[in-house]
Amino acid sequence: MPKKSSSVAIGGVFSALCLLFMFMSAVIPLAGVAAPMFAGTMLLVVRIENGAKTALLVYISVSLLSAFIVPEIDVKILFIAFFGYYPVAAARINAIGRRWLRVAVKLALFNAAMTLFYFASTYFAGVSEAVEDSGFFAEYGVPFFFAGFNLMFVMYDRLISRLEPFYTGWFRPRYLRK
Repeated sequence: MPKKSSSVAIGGVFSALCLLFMFMSAVIPLAGVAAPMFAGTMLLVVRIENGAKTALLVYISVSLLSAFIVPEIDVKILFIAFFGYYPVAAARINAIGRRWLRVAVKLALFNAAMTLFYFASTYFAGVSEAVEDSGFFAEYGVPFFFAGFNLMFVMYDRLISRLEPFYTGWFRPRYLRK
């Protein structure tokens, strides 16, 4: 476990990186989903270097700061509802012994978060009026939304599971000398 001063410094630097990724969603229009995903992967490094408690504190600070700084409502909701804490929680979930149970827990957690995202974005961002006026999307949009996001989550989960061994096995020994 690192010293408290280095733990605070790493937490501050990665909080700033997370906020930078979150804020980039306003600059790059198509980064609405990618920005909270990239911000969440930064918390993976914090969890590896300083532990889950520090990573959760960074998640809380980024969530609070992004609520005031980030202009895109859906990006804030995605980070707070799922992508902010999932890289921290993934280590615990991956410790579940049975593969089918592990996959079921991951999908249940993700779909609960996406349901929260859907209802929060319709309430806060006023998406419901646009969906009602869109015809085909009003009828079939929600199933396509969930199917697309579940496919994206499977790819994101694979990325997170492969990024940790890459970081600890190649990047950290080569560049951080740990």
